[in-house]
Amino acid sequence: MRRTLFAAFLLTLAAAPVFAQTEHPVHFTIAGGMSKPLADVAERFRTGGAFSLGLTFEPDSPIGLQVEYGFNSFNGPETRIPLMTTPFAAVTNTAVIESQHKVHYFVANTMLRPTGTHRFAPYAVAGGGVYHRSVSLTTPDVGFTTYCDPFWYVCYPTATEVDRVIGDRSTWDPGINAGGGVAIRLGQAAAFYIESRWHYTWGPKFADGNGGEQRANGQFFPLTFGFKF
Repeated sequence: MRRTLFAAFLLTLAAAPVFAQTEHPVHFTIAGGMSKPLADVAERFRTGGAFSLGLTFEPDSPIGLQVEYGFNSFNGPETRIPLMTTPFAAVTNTAVIESQHKVHYFVANTMLRPTGTHRFAPYAVAGGGVYHRSVSLTTPDVGFTTYCDPFWYVCYPTATEVDRVIGDRSTWDPGINAGGGVAIRLGQAAAFYIESRWHYTWGPKFADGNGGEQRANGQFFPLTFGFKF
């Protein structure tokens, strides 16, 4: 009997109506979670944190609109680069570099989702925008180095002081993102959602001094948990 009543209760919850999209088409979103760098960026930085704020417009149709600000932060492991006592000396030591990578982005996305009232509503998003990426480098060492790493926004094919390598650098880049998630309705105008998304940015180019060129394209993949009001 108890099992029957419990099963009936679950069925009632699943079938319970939620708010109509036409009554509450605009929602505020806030989310947080983790973010994993991908491809070449993953060789320089570890998994970090993610945060986002946004607005969605979800009329009673399969197509909606999302506007979002996001922030992702990654710390890099200690890296050693060649170190010389003078610009003309041989490499005799290494300098320890500590790095941090931060990404702020503003994107506008198209949403694809089911129409009608659903307690569990999967959705997909895709779009693009602008990304502000910054890298901070610090070291306790002094000397000269030759080092080129586009993902640090550093490329010195000739000997230069380590003091020129350390510091903060940033760039504004175009980018795209695509992913999806599932929203779980909590009441008249609220929902909890889980979302994962792939981000790709086109970064600046650097001449490596050997006739070649390197580009700091970036990729990261956040997994976030949030609320929609």
